[in-house]
Amino acid sequence: MENNKKDPNSPANQDEKVISPTPSPVEKPAVAKKGNTPNPSSTDKKNKNAQNNDTQMNNQRRKTKASSWWIRLGVLLSLIIGIAAIVACYWIYLQLDKQDSGQVQLEQTITAQAKQNQSLKYEVQQVEMTSNKRFSTLEQQQLNDTKAYAKLAELQQSNKLLQERVAVIAQRSPNHWMASEAEYLVRMAGRKLWLENDPQTAMGLLQSADERISAMKDPALTVLRKALADDINKVKSLKTTDITNTIFELDTVINGLTLLPLNRVNENFQENSETPPMTDSIDDWQQNLVRTWHDLTDGFVTIRKRTTDLEPLLSPEQQWYLVENIRNKLLQAQLSLYRFDHVNYQQSIALADKWLQQYFDLTDAKTKETVEALDKLARVKVEKITLNKFQASPLLQQLVTYGEIMPVEELAQ
Repeated sequence: MENNKKDPNSPANQDEKVISPTPSPVEKPAVAKKGNTPNPSSTDKKNKNAQNNDTQMNNQRRKTKASSWWIRLGVLLSLIIGIAAIVACYWIYLQLDKQDSGQVQLEQTITAQAKQNQSLKYEVQQVEMTSNKRFSTLEQQQLNDTKAYAKLAELQQSNKLLQERVAVIAQRSPNHWMASEAEYLVRMAGRKLWLENDPQTAMGLLQSADERISAMKDPALTVLRKALADDINKVKSLKTTDITNTIFELDTVINGLTLLPLNRVNENFQENSETPPMTDSIDDWQQNLVRTWHDLTDGFVTIRKRTTDLEPLLSPEQQWYLVENIRNKLLQAQLSLYRFDHVNYQQSIALADKWLQQYFDLTDAKTKETVEALDKLARVKVEKITLNKFQASPLLQQLVTYGEIMPVEELAQ
């Protein structure tokens, strides 16, 4: 029995405490029954049985201890597998959710792409329609160009034949260069007359052209010389304005505006002539003394009457604006001369003359000269040139082209 006692601090004892097995009735000390004597053989059997029971209990405890470790390990593995399964399920859930969102986004992309494809299809249709229209337009234009090229070829052929004819005719005329010179002089006369409004120079150029035609000594050119004479007479009869001289006179007036004096207050007072003058006679000393006394007493306060309207004086700023306005009107008159606008020219000159007479001193010599110059300029008449063309121009072109003045019937062919 003493051998069956165990150390309470041993591991086996600790395991036994954990498992807490139910104590076997064998471990309890045998209590002798009252009135019975113990038998040695029975005692030995009991001891052997107790030892066997202890051995079985120890084996059972060892098996229980080993099985508890396996159970713990299994539980731990189960926990690990469960946690891994939970994590795997959560990961799969996240992947599925991401896949769902990607699916939705893919559907939206597909829808947008379908709309874009529809719009592109519409644009392609529009471009195709535009291209078809353009192709039809280009085909029509190409057809027109083909016709135009054919017409151009015909014209080139006609021009070639005409040039050959002109070359043949020009060889028969030794004075061809003189006709060309006369035609050039007539063209220059037209430029001088219509662009520069210079009839004098135009008339001189026409006379020079007539001299060239006269030097050719060809009786067939009488019609041409007659046309030149008519043109010279028409240019000579033109009544034109000397634009250049008139503009120079306006410039002179404009430059002298700043030197003109303005109106000032002119006190035209009415003198009192009722008082008789003093005499030199000694006998009239009393009358002279009375007159002197009255002159002395009445001189302290003098009241005079003005017989004309009092013109208000202009400030320096108003004077500057006045001069600039007159200068502006005169510049407008110059522009009207260039444009041959007689109405605006007369209005500008008249308004400038009115302001001069109203605000400037008319007693000054420079002001009088300026007013006289404006009156002279106001009498200028701006007339346009009514001659539009020269009669000799088409005849000279015929002479230069064909070497002679062609009849009307031959020109029609």
